[in-house]
Amino acid sequence: MNREALQKAIDNLAIEMIYLHSTNVRMCNDFDPLISNQQLVGQYNIDTKSYCIKELQVEENGVKHRFLNYQTEARMRYLKGPISDDLKNPENEAQLEKLIAVEIIAVFASEYLIKCSEDLPEGAILEFGRFNVPHQVWAYWREYCHSTCARMSLPVSILPMLTMNKATSGDL
Repeated sequence: MNREALQKAIDNLAIEMIYLHSTNVRMCNDFDPLISNQQLVGQYNIDTKSYCIKELQVEENGVKHRFLNYQTEARMRYLKGPISDDLKNPENEAQLEKLIAVEIIAVFASEYLIKCSEDLPEGAILEFGRFNVPHQVWAYWREYCHSTCARMSLPVSILPMLTMNKATSGDL
């Protein structure tokens, strides 16, 4: 993590809004949520996928405002359990696909006012998207996932607190 770049973004961004951009919810593999005593294993993931900068000009005074908009994808799925340890390896994803009972995917847009007049360095934008944005989106994701599970007659599990992997790397 580049703390200096992250701090530059924190100092120059102010959150404006977070909203649900798109969603995809499906039951898979002939899963029936009304059959009792089914063992389900939950898996969760959140990842900021992209960002863009947009400018809006206020008509009355001609002032331009710049915003940084991130797209963050959150995923939850229930697998028909129990899941053996050998299936937990990433190379066995094809076999796990056969065990998916339900999948909920949501893309959230989060918009931040850019408070400085100069351009933010790309490194600052990426670090902010990697570390801060998922934390801010997570509460919206938790609520959406919880209410969607309830509407689908699924067990409502409380999503765990978001923890960031210290070894997180890669670009948005």
